[in-house]
Amino acid sequence: MKRSLRLRGATSLAVAGALMLPAGMASAAPYTGHHHRPRAYTCHGGTIHSGTYASVTVTGNCSVPANAHITIKGNLTVRNGAMLDADSAPSTVTVGRNVIGWPGSSIGLGCTSAHGGCTAGGPDGNGPYAGQQSTVLIKGSVWLNRVYNAALDGITVRHSVTSLGGGSGMNPPGFIPFSVKDDVIGGDLTVIGLTSVWFGVIRSTIGGNVTLIDNYLLDPDANEVVHNSIGKNIICFNNYPAPQFGDAVEGQPPGYQYSTVGRRAVGQCGFVTAPS
Repeated sequence: MKRSLRLRGATSLAVAGALMLPAGMASAAPYTGHHHRPRAYTCHGGTIHSGTYASVTVTGNCSVPANAHITIKGNLTVRNGAMLDADSAPSTVTVGRNVIGWPGSSIGLGCTSAHGGCTAGGPDGNGPYAGQQSTVLIKGSVWLNRVYNAALDGITVRHSVTSLGGGSGMNPPGFIPFSVKDDVIGGDLTVIGLTSVWFGVIRSTIGGNVTLIDNYLLDPDANEVVHNSIGKNIICFNNYPAPQFGDAVEGQPPGYQYSTVGRRAVGQCGFVTAPS
């Protein structure tokens, strides 16, 4: 099974166009609390420290340090080509509205105890935070518009996760996976038109539909859809490779590989769902 993102290093359905966000979502309204009203913060590079913010906008390479406690009342926005690293060390991050990633950005949210856990400061499994994990809550949705990469690992999203277009391409500088692992998503998970090295949806609970269409991955072991609980349908068309178990099932008990689906498995995804 592939590791989560260590940040940085053409699709159909007109995904190359701009992601249409619901009206008013792209900018956070000011917080109207009564005492010490938090202010909007823009990180041009460096560290986002513990605190409460009205909104956070990332325009450079920014990271969240170990054991930080960050509360964002509005949106967390990662602008074109910027990078947010909140997946290298355990932290607590709460976003009151939405996470929005714009073209060319990289977004890492959450690190888990799986595969050695948070690994900042050392090789995989040997860092000072190994075995620990983050607590990340997104009270709205995650909207990714042609982002370069994303690692969403061990986070809770009350509404939906949508990724249209983007990816690191077929010849990136190194192995750059795009992961949805150990997450709880209240609504739908939609990934359309991703062109990258590796993508996986693993051990996640999704309350709505999972839709995977027109995703092209370089690694023949990519597109791992393993051991998820899906409340409604899983719909998969024109993905290469087709959704599979890959090496995510190595060393696991029988039956671990299958995902359960509340309604139907459509297209390429019938293979990865539990037999009825």
